[in-house]
Amino acid sequence: MLTGKRIIAWLTAVLLAFTAAPLAASAATIEFTSTVKTTLDRTIAKADSGQADKLNARYNELLSLLQQDDELDARIKALHSGNTDAAAALSKQIKGLDREKLDKLTADVAQTKEKHKPLFTSYTDLNKQLELARQLKNKPLTEMLRFQAEVVKLTVQAARAEIKTKEEPLKAAKDTNAKLVKKIRAKLDDADPLKEQIKAKQSAIKIAERGLSPLWNTFKQAAKQGDVSSTLETLSSLVTLSGQINDEKQKIVALETKVSDIIAAAKAMIP
Repeated sequence: MLTGKRIIAWLTAVLLAFTAAPLAASAATIEFTSTVKTTLDRTIAKADSGQADKLNARYNELLSLLQQDDELDARIKALHSGNTDAAAALSKQIKGLDREKLDKLTADVAQTKEKHKPLFTSYTDLNKQLELARQLKNKPLTEMLRFQAEVVKLTVQAARAEIKTKEEPLKAAKDTNAKLVKKIRAKLDDADPLKEQIKAKQSAIKIAERGLSPLWNTFKQAAKQGDVSSTLETLSSLVTLSGQINDEKQKIVALETKVSDIIAAAKAMIP
């Protein structure tokens, strides 16, 4: 059974897992300033019609990919933030699950035990006196105390039965609560492999993004020098790499969406 401390520890771990840092924007590496655009236009003007068409096509593709990159970053950030907030709200909701009912049942048990505490104390003292009388071999006193103990025993048994009637619904409520929390935990655990996939894709994206900077610098240098072939080659490479990065980010969007669905399904388990 999940104890209160174990539940809180697990909820804390779940919340931390959902608050991993989202991706930073990568498009900042590439910026078509007026100077860069001017040098590219001059290079295109030097190229033959076939190369010029390819350069214009790659340029437009890259602009489109950069716009998509910004949009994907915004979507990932929104989804991740939403999942973090939803996980935090769910964690709080689970901590308070049936809290009012459990607190009332716990208080009932405590009050009933407190009510019968003097009786139990008296019964314990009476049995101690009976044992002492037996040790002293005082038969009249022993018989009197034994009779009193038998009478009080019936009252003690009734008191214990009353306490049991209070403890049983508390135990049942705790068991029900623990089973529900276990089911919710199992559902939220379904997000673990998705989060691992997100981390792996984030790592792959970071590696790919590190390749953008040198490519971008090479492209700017080639365009500045009017090197048509090198400009086209590096521009094509930028398009390919940016497309690969966007593909991975699109997959992260899909994974974050699945995580959202899992959190929603877990929340739906709470009556």
